[in-house]
Amino acid sequence: MLRKALVGGTESGESSASEDTVKPTPEQAGRRFEHYQLVKGEDGNPVELGRGSMGVTYKAVHVDLHCPVTLKVISERYLGDESARHRFFREARAAASVRHPNVASVFHLGRTGQNYFYAMEFVEGETLENLIKRSGRLEVKLALEIATQVAAGLAAVHKQKLVHRDIKPSNIMVSVGELNTVTAKIIDLGLAKPAPDAPAEAAISIPGAFAGTPEFASPEQFAGVGVDIRSDLYSLGVVLWEMVTGHAVFSGSPAEVMFQHQHAPLPLNLLQVVPQPVVVLLEALLEKDPARRFQSPTELLKAMPTVTSAVDAERSVTCHGLRETPPAVSRVVTRESPTRLGPERISVARLPITGKRSFWSRGGRRFSG
Repeated sequence: MLRKALVGGTESGESSASEDTVKPTPEQAGRRFEHYQLVKGEDGNPVELGRGSMGVTYKAVHVDLHCPVTLKVISERYLGDESARHRFFREARAAASVRHPNVASVFHLGRTGQNYFYAMEFVEGETLENLIKRSGRLEVKLALEIATQVAAGLAAVHKQKLVHRDIKPSNIMVSVGELNTVTAKIIDLGLAKPAPDAPAEAAISIPGAFAGTPEFASPEQFAGVGVDIRSDLYSLGVVLWEMVTGHAVFSGSPAEVMFQHQHAPLPLNLLQVVPQPVVVLLEALLEKDPARRFQSPTELLKAMPTVTSAVDAERSVTCHGLRETPPAVSRVVTRESPTRLGPERISVARLPITGKRSFWSRGGRRFSG
């Protein structure tokens, strides 16, 4: 089953790619936070799901309902920092304001002793980052499905007048339902901030500081100017590029990546095996000038059926054609497993699986994860 191929790796929580890592304190090991008890691993330590500059996320269980949750606990170093605590609260409130099937829900903000925490939905599956590492480039129809669902989640973020600012594969969870339906969820709004047209309110992050991940950041993020939802659409374009090629658009040192995002042309020669409609979509998402991109997630969602149908029919599209797509009801709910969607489909070899190890085959090649 496709489910077996997608299970593994980090299960939920924030990105584990942060350089500013946080270790659990001895008091937190096995601690109970109001109605939530941290889950211990085989080594007796709490199960960590991610680390970041503000805190660490754990797998926990609601002691009364016996259901798993993701618990984010503020780092001990910030307990005496009032401004950091306020940023932590705003992060939780921003995430809790978004309710959508493609965004992990936050439903509780609390305090136990000196520790502040918030609880969010525990998402089964694995990060898109792990999926790409295990599988190489993804089948085009699967990549488009995931991109569509992330865009739907961003539409919900945009509705709350927020900008995510850190859309990347490690912040996207992919899971498979009982009927082999694929679901993608945005799992971390830790760098979200009010959009420029939102009511005046202090942002979550420190003003003037770069926030994001260089490989997936938009040109305007590096420029230090105000960003809006179009910045998130650029980042989604980088994610889609990585899904269909197995590599990010630009690479190198942070300074080199910054320069390339702002000034270098797209390396379109790396897209020779990618269907033409997807190439056009990528060019539209990765315009360096925000005014030349899709202007909202809703506009992108209206164009996605055109791209998908053009891939199916093996016909070409133009950027102008995508922008002229007539309004339609976008299918943002999960659809059938991509094992049935395309000629270059992903199949899963029915082999013995130990733990979280699984096997993929594509075009006679086998991938293990």
